[in-house]
Amino acid sequence: MTSEYIITVVTGNRKGAGTDASVSLIIKGSNGETNPLSMDKWFHNDFEAGQKDDYYITAKDVGELLMITLKNDGGGYRSDWFVDRVTIKTKNVTHVFPCNRWVESEVTFFEGKAKLPTDEQHPELKSRREAELKERRALYDWGRDEVYEDLPGYVKASGVKNLPKDVQFTEEAAYDLHRARKNALINLGLVHLLNFFDQWDDFDDYRKAFTGFVGEVPLAANYWKEDRFFGYQFLNGCNPDSIMRCTKLPPHFPVTQELVGNLLDSGDTLEKAMADGRIYMVDYKILEDIPHYGQNRPDLERRYMCASLGLFYVKGNGDLVPIAVQFHQEPHHENPIWTPNDSEMDWTCAKLWLRNSDTQFHQMVTHLLRTHLFMEPIAVASYRQLPTIHPVWKLLAPHIRGVLAINTLGRDVLIAEGGVADNTLTVGGGGHVTLMKKFYKSSSTWPSYILPQVLKDRGVDDPEKLPNFHYREDSLKLWAAIADFVKEILSGYYHSDGEVQKDYELQNWVKDLHDNGYPNKPGHTNHGVPPSFTSCVQLYEFLTSIIFTCACQHAAVNFSQMDVYGFPPNSPALMRQPPPTKKGVVGQADLMKCLATKHQSSLTIATVYDLTRIFNDEKFIGDYPEELFIEEPAKAAIEVFQRKLKGISAEIKARNAKLRVPYPYLLPERIPNSIAI
Repeated sequence: MTSEYIITVVTGNRKGAGTDASVSLIIKGSNGETNPLSMDKWFHNDFEAGQKDDYYITAKDVGELLMITLKNDGGGYRSDWFVDRVTIKTKNVTHVFPCNRWVESEVTFFEGKAKLPTDEQHPELKSRREAELKERRALYDWGRDEVYEDLPGYVKASGVKNLPKDVQFTEEAAYDLHRARKNALINLGLVHLLNFFDQWDDFDDYRKAFTGFVGEVPLAANYWKEDRFFGYQFLNGCNPDSIMRCTKLPPHFPVTQELVGNLLDSGDTLEKAMADGRIYMVDYKILEDIPHYGQNRPDLERRYMCASLGLFYVKGNGDLVPIAVQFHQEPHHENPIWTPNDSEMDWTCAKLWLRNSDTQFHQMVTHLLRTHLFMEPIAVASYRQLPTIHPVWKLLAPHIRGVLAINTLGRDVLIAEGGVADNTLTVGGGGHVTLMKKFYKSSSTWPSYILPQVLKDRGVDDPEKLPNFHYREDSLKLWAAIADFVKEILSGYYHSDGEVQKDYELQNWVKDLHDNGYPNKPGHTNHGVPPSFTSCVQLYEFLTSIIFTCACQHAAVNFSQMDVYGFPPNSPALMRQPPPTKKGVVGQADLMKCLATKHQSSLTIATVYDLTRIFNDEKFIGDYPEELFIEEPAKAAIEVFQRKLKGISAEIKARNAKLRVPYPYLLPERIPNSIAI
């Protein structure tokens, strides 16, 4: 018995997606499978990038359509083929097969309806689920390099080109990366500065050098000396994660009313301000004992940093301003507390050192460790444990796209000896890896990714006490929208806690994360990844935190970097002289000797320029062109999510229009779906 099939094949609209190879298709159903069906047309160039090809074929009636297998014979020039989707219409029913994969030889794809492993399904589907996971586990294994022993799990690969092709950079992204890395200094007009290893003459020298080259000079160039802007950046710069409420001063930071009382609003006191929730602090104790670049290396120019502390006050007008800085953790007569009551040069110096501490923490912990490296195990375990028919795979796939490629590249060009960290940061030369390991072992826990609770735990959740925290307001709206979206999607598949508990693929996924992604090793804190899921609520929160971190959090801490570091004095990446031990001895010439040279400044700016570029083929949060979900309830949930994101965008734009320094980094249309740069 035969049936008529109208087959539509959509080749991906990306560079290099098309193929000249001969292609065939096998349709598999409840009553068997067809013979290989040739997909070539005479005198027609099939399967060009972005092209849709239709075929009308009579073949065996296979009953209910379950799967298809695409075969590529490997012939012709550029034989690899990226398939976006295949649709097959038969008996007036259209079946969709989302693909979104490279077909290098032979690949089998499921019909598009998501199914749990415990759902009633044809034995062929169950068998194929297991076969797909077996294939993927052979391709995606956990790395075991001793260098990364005390960091989150990662994919085993000796380089980007050794990754499976499905997770390598697209040709567009690879070209963008190559062009950006090769031409950043030329594009910025800063290449001439690479030949100058001398220091800057004064702070105005920076502005003169960069004006006209870096596009618009960052607003920081205008405001960086202002205390209100200094405080603003700890809320709305590229590291909004460090500031916390101070209800009692720690004994190692003995700020007194006598030191700062005149800096408070009339009639206010330090004790009263702390009790009222108007005193905040940052504490970079984690930097203590971290090696500096050039330390114990006489052949290298040594760099310096401090495990500094900063105290901030919320004024009556809502501005957050710094009122005290201490360079080192232990009070000492050679470790004074610096305040705005000191000379302008002393206070500028103190703020530079605090910003330098923040820069090291932001680059290596807030950005690299807490987004890139902490999310990589999610991708590895997902490829290993979740078949492409699983609803959790379909939900996460757009958000883990790119992280394996960019992290593998990062281990070569950012973390490795002689890489970006060595060239631009005080903690380069090995200290950068030591810092990440120290934080990961002591402080990296999954509960620290549950945004609403984290803000509450840090005491920064109350807009009445701490106004103008735009990151908080925008991120909480996005978190809520993502949480609703996750619940709306997955409640169509999990109808009870018991169904979560019985989903053995899901349980294998979280167990792989617990055992290999974030193992609780001796000397480590409990990283807080559950060994199993027991409820829908627990699962939904876990997935919400993943999507929020891969999309929103990464956007907030990465794409803000040019505005923060694009004017080097605003947040120094390295210091070339030790901090002063007493007041009244620092002049502008001393600060110029301390700050990065022209050569080093140019490398820093070029680096953040690269890191804040968005690939031409990037997809943004809520944009899911892969259409992995084909069921109407899931598609409706996506539409609701998209409407919420548009509403959030409108609210952010309305607020930003009234601000002297806008906060645009969490505009949904500026948030890539995944960590890809």
